[in-house]
Amino acid sequence: MTDGQLVVNLVIILIVFFMAAFFVAAEFALVQTRKSALESVLESGSGNRKKLLRSLKMVQNLNEYLSTTQVGVTLAGIIMGWIGEETIELLIVDALKITPIASSSLHIAGAVLGILLLTYLEVVLTEIVPKNLSIDKPMKMMMAVVTPLHYFHIIFYPFVWLLNVSAGAIIHLMGLRPADESDDVLSQAEILRLSRNAVSGGELDKNDLLYMQRAFDFNDKIAKDIMVDRTSLEVVDITDTVKTVINNYLRKGFSRFPVVANNDKDKILGYVYVYDLIRQAQVDDTIRVSKLLRTIITVPEVTPIQGLLQQMINKKTPIVVALDEYGGTSGIVTDKDIYEELFGVVKDEIDDVSSEYIIKADDGSYRVSGKTTLYDFERFFRTRNRDFDESDSVTIAGYLLENYKVKLNDVITIGQFNLQIVEFNRNYIDWLKVTRHSEEKTVQQPPKV
Repeated sequence: MTDGQLVVNLVIILIVFFMAAFFVAAEFALVQTRKSALESVLESGSGNRKKLLRSLKMVQNLNEYLSTTQVGVTLAGIIMGWIGEETIELLIVDALKITPIASSSLHIAGAVLGILLLTYLEVVLTEIVPKNLSIDKPMKMMMAVVTPLHYFHIIFYPFVWLLNVSAGAIIHLMGLRPADESDDVLSQAEILRLSRNAVSGGELDKNDLLYMQRAFDFNDKIAKDIMVDRTSLEVVDITDTVKTVINNYLRKGFSRFPVVANNDKDKILGYVYVYDLIRQAQVDDTIRVSKLLRTIITVPEVTPIQGLLQQMINKKTPIVVALDEYGGTSGIVTDKDIYEELFGVVKDEIDDVSSEYIIKADDGSYRVSGKTTLYDFERFFRTRNRDFDESDSVTIAGYLLENYKVKLNDVITIGQFNLQIVEFNRNYIDWLKVTRHSEEKTVQQPPKV
């Protein structure tokens, strides 16, 4: 081989290397680029619209364009095998002439080393590197390869068509159906798995994943899964007076009560709303609740909660009765029960104080934030302290600082509770340890202000 021919071959090898790398990059870019991602960029109006439309067409006709990349990779491999091996072998043989290897063995050594070197270069430069680039930056690589791939596809379309038809015929003969782009549909589990990966990769907010999981679960649940069971149901009788039900409200805290006949939970006639009761009590609290009865709807306990919510919206009612298979009351469902399936537990005024402020420890004590209001402290521990009513302070920390000269680890007794200051920073009480004290145990109190 002349020096001129050697140079030409080396140039061809470089071109073929680039060509092979291009088609491998195009193949993985096609597979990795999502249709939804292209549609999002198109909707936003950013990027090269012509390239994006071509890319979208390629992704939607994936089999056809993957066949095009395979044709390109195959052509590059044929050319490389035809020219590359001989050229690399010749270069290695020339390099080995300075070694003491016998001339009869030079060609054998050159052939072996040539194959190894060519294989190494092909795998690294034309396979691994472009593959990793396309997997890491699929959209950027897609924009880089789409135009050349488009024209290569036009030039070789007859051959690509023949390959696809031939492959489809063979697959039919095997009793199988050729893959179709429409088959690429993700299940709920796959969507959630991809979303978790997006969260760990920083592309999706953790709360978005949480709401997505709850939305999927939402569609799978029925009224029975979220209802208040009849055994826990607080009802009032149709013969009860407004005054009686208001007293019930003050004890239980519920703003709505199902109304039954003869104290039978299977005979729910409607419900009463505390606003109506209080307004009526200003006029006459001795009348029966039957005069304030609101309509309540009933649904089978197997009703999907999505359909249940739609019925509640249409009927403009915040409460429904779930019936069992025999027509008896199985429980009730409120709008709050449904919202909590999507947004988690939503505490309202009748619920316990937020767990961010009062935390129960394993030893039975409580870790109480100094920001806890005096009212919430009384409400949580079900106690009443007259000194709290007379104090101008709003929080428990403010009350203690107003009335005592406190320091870290001091213990103050209030009623049946010992309050130990466990975190005291910049003259403010951050956290307290609260325990119920025994009457016989005496605690040394700090001096009062």
